[in-house]
This record gives sequence, structure tokens and C-alpha cells, in this order.
Amino acid sequence: MLNLKIFNTRQSKLFIKYCFIGVLSIVIELIIRNFFKHLNLNQILTLILPLAIGIFFAFICNIKFNFNIPRYYYYKSFFYFSLISLSSFTIQFFLSTIILFQDLNYEFSRLVMSGLVFIIAYNFHIKFSFRKNKKVGVAIYLDKNEDIKKIFSKVGFHPDYIHIDMVDKSMNPNVNDPDLTKFEEIKKIWPNHKIETHIMSKNPKRYIDKLSVYSDVIYFHYEIDENINEVQKSILDKGITPGIVIHSSKKYKDISIIIKDFQETLLLCIDNPGESGQKFNNDSFSFIKQINLLNERSRFLLCVDGGLSLENIKKIDCDKIVSASNVFQSINPKKQIINLQKILNN
Repeated sequence: MLNLKIFNTRQSKLFIKYCFIGVLSIVIELIIRNFFKHLNLNQILTLILPLAIGIFFAFICNIKFNFNIPRYYYYKSFFYFSLISLSSFTIQFFLSTIILFQDLNYEFSRLVMSGLVFIIAYNFHIKFSFRKNKKVGVAIYLDKNEDIKKIFSKVGFHPDYIHIDMVDKSMNPNVNDPDLTKFEEIKKIWPNHKIETHIMSKNPKRYIDKLSVYSDVIYFHYEIDENINEVQKSILDKGITPGIVIHSSKKYKDISIIIKDFQETLLLCIDNPGESGQKFNNDSFSFIKQINLLNERSRFLLCVDGGLSLENIKKIDCDKIVSASNVFQSINPKKQIINLQKILNN
């Protein structure tokens, strides 16, 4: 069921634009169809070609003006968009001709039936066609001093997802032991948000059992003291998506080999993991460009984390970002998240 409580302003705007584009594409389809009918073209061609033009128009408008899908996902997104749109049209066609509107003209029944199945089709498009829409997450530390309710009062449901940073002494000797009990509170406050956990530890396997209960994605570092394949398998065995963390400050011989078996990659753009408020490493720009040029780029999501601001995000092409200080230290954190979302998706 649709939870209106978490249907925030940005999601509402996406849906409204989607509906407007959908109606406009159907109007264009019907105009072209009537034009073809006057030309006495083949009946099947008169039905299919305008529909194909309408679907293509709706896809282009949605990826350019609404969901802003990264270019390396265009083909896959178009495949899902076409499949869902054709399925939706098929359902509409049979309902209008067989069940409900057999005595009404095609144009009227097409518009009415489209309205009835719009929300259903939208949910499928969100999950498949436009799931690559660039997203903004806020970082929360698993520390006993972190006030989760205070964080929620600042950002509400505006983040696209929640990013959890868990640091232990093996990665940063100056931190307190992580407070894993915070997870339950986070999940209660954001029950429908995706939760991605970043383990900053040389020995991540010891935490997987507890973190997997609440996490959708679990990131761990390439530079660990344990076997990477074994850690990855431990996460997969829990039904969770594993992600690999690499550093823009380090030199890797072949990035493609490191990330080839992962659907999620996190690029850390600061020098010292587990310390907030650090400056963005400018070497990250070339690093991100290098990753985006990989042949297998469409097979994984790239998350950029650390030292992000409104200025440097404009130069970044990635699937999602993580922000902490930039959001929480702003005058209006909710508005700041919206600004980051706009910049990332333009």
C-alpha cells in the first residue's frame, strides 16, 4: 500500500511530472493515430506506430526532465520502460474493448483506462525503468552519542536512503565502540527507506550477522585483513547486497578487477575513514571519470562519499552520494537535501 506519510515533496513532484508526461504522450499518440487513419494506413500500423512514438516520447521526457537517468543506463531503462508500457497498454486495451467501454470510442477509452492503471504502471517504472535515478543519502554514525531523533527532526523523510557508518578501532583507534543498538531505532524511524551500511573495519565479518538484520546493502573496504571473497559470500548468504569500498587517495592497478563481482561500489573521497568534516580529495574527479569509462559501468552502482558540497557535486557523475556535514551543518537541512538532489539530477 502507498504510505502517504513518506510520500515526500520530491516524490510527489516526480509523480506529478510522470502523470503530465504520460497524458501528453497519449495525446500525441492519439493525434498521430487520427492522422494515420485519415491516410487510410494499415489498421495494425495505425495502432502500433503511434503507440511506439508515444512511448519513446514519454521515455525521453522522463529521463531528461524528471528522473534524469545516467546515460550509461539508457538502453536498460528503455527496455524496461517499453516492456512495462506495452504491458500496461495491453491491459488497457482488453479492459476497454472487452469489459468496460466496448460502446465508447477508442480515444475516450484510452484516456480513461490509462488513468486507472497509471499508479500501477508508475510503481513498476520506479522499481525497474527509473530505479537508476540518482539518489542522495544522509550519513548516520553508529555511535552512542548520535541523536537519531534529532537527525530525523532535521531531515525528515527527504533523504532517498539512509547511509550508516560503522567504525571500529581497527580502522580508527580514536573512536568509541560502535553502538549497534542504534540500528533498531533507525529502522523504526525510516521503516520504508533503504538502509546501506558502511563497515569501516579491518575485520568486517564479525559484524555481518548483526548488521544484515537491518541492512539492504553492506559495504566493506578493499583494504581489510580478511579474505574479500569470503566476506562477500557471508553477506550474500544473508540475502544482502555486498558493496566494495575503494579510496580516491590510493593507487589501484586495475579498478575493473576489484569491482567486477560487485553490484555496488563506494568511492571514499577523504583521506581518513571514520572522521567527519574532512575536505574533498580533488583526485576523486579523475577517479570518478575513470570508473565511468569502464566497459562494465552499467553493471554496478557508484556511490560517492566524503567531503561533498554543492560546488563539487556539480562536477560529479555517479548514481548516488552520501552527505553528512554538508546537510546537518546547513541552516535548513531539508532544503539542502533538495538542493543536492536537484544538482545531482541536472
